[in-house]
Amino acid sequence: MTEADPIVLEVAGAVGLAEGPRGVRAVVTALARLEPVSIRVLARAVDLPVPIVAAVCGELRRRDIVADERPAQLTIPGRRRFAATGTLELDTACPTCGGRGVSLPENVVQLRRGLARASEAAPAALVELDQCHCTPKTLLRRVLALHGAGAIAGRRILLLGDDDLMSLALARFVGRFGSGPVISELTVLDVDERLLAFIDRELAGPPFRSQLVACDLREPLPPEHVGRYDTVVTDPPYTTEGARLFLSRAAEALAGEGSTVFFSFGSRRAGAQAELQRTILEAGFEIRSLTRDFNDYVGAGVLGGTSHLYHLTATADVEPPLRQRYDGPLYTARLT
Repeated sequence: MTEADPIVLEVAGAVGLAEGPRGVRAVVTALARLEPVSIRVLARAVDLPVPIVAAVCGELRRRDIVADERPAQLTIPGRRRFAATGTLELDTACPTCGGRGVSLPENVVQLRRGLARASEAAPAALVELDQCHCTPKTLLRRVLALHGAGAIAGRRILLLGDDDLMSLALARFVGRFGSGPVISELTVLDVDERLLAFIDRELAGPPFRSQLVACDLREPLPPEHVGRYDTVVTDPPYTTEGARLFLSRAAEALAGEGSTVFFSFGSRRAGAQAELQRTILEAGFEIRSLTRDFNDYVGAGVLGGTSHLYHLTATADVEPPLRQRYDGPLYTARLT
């Protein structure tokens, strides 16, 4: 589904939605993921007022996309039209989750062993690049956080660096719980060619389009990756300079307003989180959520073993703080 879909355009115009076609797409995508669902819960999921979501669903009913039954759900033609990229069947409701916002159902936990084997077989972490592998359990929590935010199904996903092997976690999650390709496209940009070769072998033909690209993010993004992606995931170097650079590249890569970034950051330096949050606002992102100590790492003494997970949304004013090449210090070793 795209914003150019005629029904999406018609509904956006009929409702007079300030968010335009992207807002309608968000409602339909969340509905496909959560149905049957009350309008109130749907409104919370897309962060829009209840009357607006009700109006969107009303217009979709007139076009035989949403059924007359309550709670809200798609019609068969609606599913054919807007769930064509595949769906993920999984409930991530969290009765108790240790404050991390997602629970790990038993059928998800079963994926952990395979991810642990992959992590053990992966190239050794390069300390000079601030590589530090998160635990397989953390990987699965991240995937569920993306799923809960509607940031996987039908999305073009970019991983800015992938020494944590998020690409493998996404592929195995979709393979286990998905029907159809689910992900529209998955791209990994990383400077470590050893890592890219390993991921290429492990992915072994995922059920969605994928590409692995050797790329030094000190350089501006290659033009073909600018303005392309709906979801960006990154766990950058643990410095404010690294955070600023990777946020800039994420802002360059996003398709525009309403696109999503999942950003992990664990610096314990005085003022680092405050400086990061100023950069987030400067770049035109809204902080949808901040989950402290969401990520656990293996042997990450510099982080105290954890980092925080920011869920960011691009506003209409999204703009990279840095577009040109960056030649300054970036990694922890250069700043100690």
